[in-house]
Amino acid sequence: MSHFSTRLGLVICAGVLHGAACAADLTLYLGDNPPFNSFVNGQPEGMAVEVMTEMLKRAQLSAEHKDFPWVRALSTVQFKPNHCAYTVGRIPEREARFQWIGPIASVKGTLFGLRERNLQIKNLDDAKKLRVGDLRQGANAIFLESKGFVLDYANTEDQNLRKLLAGHIDLYPGTSFSAREIVQRLQIDPQRIQAVYVFNQVDLYLACNLQTPASLIDKLNVALESMRSDKKLQQINARYEARFAAPN
Repeated sequence: MSHFSTRLGLVICAGVLHGAACAADLTLYLGDNPPFNSFVNGQPEGMAVEVMTEMLKRAQLSAEHKDFPWVRALSTVQFKPNHCAYTVGRIPEREARFQWIGPIASVKGTLFGLRERNLQIKNLDDAKKLRVGDLRQGANAIFLESKGFVLDYANTEDQNLRKLLAGHIDLYPGTSFSAREIVQRLQIDPQRIQAVYVFNQVDLYLACNLQTPASLIDKLNVALESMRSDKKLQQINARYEARFAAPN
């Protein structure tokens, strides 16, 4: 299991003056959801990481980022106050499990295949006849399972794409953002991958444990709202939209 943590935030803990450890206000788990958030070379990066860094600065809160498998991260957050995960698709099946801060971004769930196969998908019933891979307990996976799909699970988006290239699956669900990022990350010709069907739209949030103090949640919401008001959130989004345009 990959496990790495890094500290973000500008708050100085009083205990440091007496040699005590400085405890972060929040522990944040990152799912593998490029280009929004992922760990690369042991460091968190992506559009949502930039948003979170600015939110923490404005809220005057500190945070420790951890790289855990996605299923374990979501489970841990549900049982530990002051723990959050991002970016998490806000879907009905998850609504009552977390406190929500966002949306940070919005994405369209898209099925991707190999261009050379020229797959013609007109609806989900067409896709259901093929082998589809996804991340366990991801928002797209939950949606597709609700429609009767039996999925071939992977631990990371990179694994999904490698399975597609090797012919182990026919389709994988992602977004135009994630597909472009993963293709670049694995140094694959982007023309090999083709978007074949858009099946849903999901808003992405920071999802926090239900017992996390309201004072912390309020500070983060106020910080995010201020980023909307002064267009900082839109500026960060626009940079990534330009960088990760959908593959043709």
